Amino acid sequence: MIVGLTGHTKTRGVDGLVAELARAIHAAMQSVAAPHGSRRPSTKSLYAALKKNLRPVLEAWFGGPILCRYSGCPEGPAKGYSKTPKKVFKVLEYLWDFSFSRFAIPQAIRDPHATPMTGGKFELVFVAESELGNKNEVCRDLLKLLEARTSVRCLIYKQPRRTSERKQLEARMIQVMQGHAHFLDCPGIWILVGLTWTQEKITCDVSTLAPNQNAFAAVDTAALE
Repeated sequence: MIVGLTGHTKTRGVDGLVAELARAIHAAMQSVAAPHGSRRPSTKSLYAALKKNLRPVLEAWFGGPILCRYSGCPEGPAKGYSKTPKKVFKVLEYLWDFSFSRFAIPQAIRDPHATPMTGGKFELVFVAESELGNKNEVCRDLLKLLEARTSVRCLIYKQPRRTSERKQLEARMIQVMQGHAHFLDCPGIWILVGLTWTQEKITCDVSTLAPNQNAFAAVDTAALE
């Protein structure tokens, strides 16, 4: 079972959702400015691009309202969950670096300044971690994602440039997943976004998991453009 995939979403199929997410995420990463010097791509810019590109996809698949959060995320009262137009809720990350949910945190916690939830319940539909550091840090964030109860888990990570090192890291990441007690019971949808970069551009490779959950399966983003 995949949390949140019910009704028309099941009818349209998980593969369709993966394809649309891959298309949107690839476009988002390509829109981020390349870093200067020895810097990494800005995490805030990665999340801002995801917020812009993914919300329409998730609303089409899961229904609205879909709200987003990350540290410093500008959501504001324009999204319509404040009882007073001038009330601005401070947006903070919730459990993971970046997430989309049906309904907002103030609604879920019954904040008296928030409009009540109607037509559904609060749920996380997309959770992401971004780790552009070393391999231990990448696998640590992967382990965090395994604890998320959500329909889609996304890891944005620094991808080794050498093919042999990429395969080693991918194999290690699969071992981390399969070493989690609840992974095989409900693996859900995984979007694995490997980034490499120079001062000229950011290169993005998008993968998901193979049907048997024991290998990466590359998504042909060239066919999605």
